[in-house]
Amino acid sequence: MQHNATRPRLNRRQLLALMPATAGAALLPSLARATTSADPVQALVDEFVKSGKAPSVSVAVIRDGRTRFHNAGIANRATGAPASEHMVYEIGSISKTFTSLILAHAIREGRASLDDDVRKYLPAGYDNLVRDGRPVRLADMVTTTSALPDNVPDWMARFSKLPPNELAFAVAKLLDGYDQPQFLADLKGALLVDVPGHLPRHSNVASQLQGVVAERIYGAPYDALLARFVEKPLGMRAGGASVPPALFAIGYATDGTERPTLAMPVIRAAGGLHYSAADMARYLAGQIAATDPAIALTHQPLFGAADAARIGFHWVIGKTADSQTYLRHSGGTLGFSSYCDFYPAQRYGVVVLANSSGAQSTAQGLADAIHAALFGAPKGLVALEAALEKSDYADVPGTIALTKARFPELHLNEDFVNAWGYRLLRDKRPAAARGIFAWNVSAYPDSWNAHDSLAEALAEAGDKPGAIAEYRRSLELNPGNDNGREVLEKLQKQP
Repeated sequence: MQHNATRPRLNRRQLLALMPATAGAALLPSLARATTSADPVQALVDEFVKSGKAPSVSVAVIRDGRTRFHNAGIANRATGAPASEHMVYEIGSISKTFTSLILAHAIREGRASLDDDVRKYLPAGYDNLVRDGRPVRLADMVTTTSALPDNVPDWMARFSKLPPNELAFAVAKLLDGYDQPQFLADLKGALLVDVPGHLPRHSNVASQLQGVVAERIYGAPYDALLARFVEKPLGMRAGGASVPPALFAIGYATDGTERPTLAMPVIRAAGGLHYSAADMARYLAGQIAATDPAIALTHQPLFGAADAARIGFHWVIGKTADSQTYLRHSGGTLGFSSYCDFYPAQRYGVVVLANSSGAQSTAQGLADAIHAALFGAPKGLVALEAALEKSDYADVPGTIALTKARFPELHLNEDFVNAWGYRLLRDKRPAAARGIFAWNVSAYPDSWNAHDSLAEALAEAGDKPGAIAEYRRSLELNPGNDNGREVLEKLQKQP
């Protein structure tokens, strides 16, 4: 299953939309041009807007304690206001890392424990927050493994028959009149989709509930906690406060139509914060320095295998192809997309803010292209791709083994390889994709997603029995793989 930035049906995809097969794959042609310019980063940012990925983008690059801003495009088409580092954008699910940082402070102060049953902080009547004897813990909420549904009420189901643009305004109207008491009442009827602690899934509900827990621990409203633990220490403006219209970017759909804002208090802890690139640069600089023990705590991996992508306090933690550790997160609202990552050992980070609803994956591509422009492509990865292309992917395991012998630092995590395989499928090379996905299955045999992706490549290549076998294995590992189940049923009905 390909990870992407759209709302998934069962969602490891949204949170773990990790690295493209080569850094900034969607922007490689412009990257080649940018490396010859005086300012390769600005050239990439300009190309992002020029190619239609968003009306505007604001980027902050933090390196060795210094920040540079790069802006392009129009943040408000009605007024013609240009993008700038002071223009405020909605940051979407990156808000979840702010909420998790507040909880980390509570844990550091001994007010809470990661092992706490979330019902400890709620009144009676939430017996639904247990499945197979396993309650939802605070750790499950920060690692996205709570098994809570994505939203209550279920916006997508309620407005499923509306066209996308009408749906966006219907969701905004619903949330505008929705408050915390209603959320807590609806939470009593929420059903866990899995056993808590099993698999990562995107859940706005989990972070909304996390915000409620933080308020009850401290006896203070969320905005006050945000200011106390994050904004004031880092010198940021209030991310939930009103913004002068001249400084608030307008969000747009992919077709260019204007979208409503998503800054309602009830969604704030999960995706309703809004900041400028200048604010986010201060946030990321604080993450890179990690002098605050609570920030350092949020970087500790709590879920996942050491050789794959792991999760801390909502941060996705992984390694690049040359074994550099990074932490990253993305976000999307009705009219905005955001992405940030940082590399502690390199003292480097980047944030990308765009005013388009469909630009999460391309924002990540821009960030990866910027990193490659500044640090260069990993030598081992360049050698591996050249060798595989030369052999037309005839012996993927052998080629990878030989390349790793030459470049011991070469690291290929599951999501990296998964994205590589889908790039090959998009290029109409199913045999090559099958080889890449098969290697991923051998390297990560217990990954439902690796088996699902191989099944798709086998089906594309015409190997129906092989595809059926791989989909069945994926469903054994993750019975909640609804997309895999649907495709399997279709394959089995074919003559």
